[in-house]
Amino acid sequence: MTLVWLLRNLPVLAVMLGGTFLVLWGGRLIHERTRLSAELGQVQRQLSTALIELDRVEEAARIHRAHLARAEEAARRWSLIANDLQRTEGQDAPLSPLLGHIAERLYQTRP
Repeated sequence: MTLVWLLRNLPVLAVMLGGTFLVLWGGRLIHERTRLSAELGQVQRQLSTALIELDRVEEAARIHRAHLARAEEAARRWSLIANDLQRTEGQDAPLSPLLGHIAERLYQTRP
């Protein structure tokens, strides 16, 4: 009798089994969606923090490049002045005793 009852109610049992499967599968999908949504929020917070830090680093690099450019320009100007002084020294007139003493201290040679 149970075999006859099982065969007679097979479509109903199949539908019930399929419905149970769909409910369990849907619950798993909802749980997965909730987990992924929380993970997405965390990753977005990390990304915004990283972007803020990147902006800070870019600003620091820009300031540093500007400082290096100014230092390079100052070094170039001082080099030009030093070369000009060395080239023109003694051509126009002898150095005064004060300038001779300063030149001696700077270049460690006697004018």
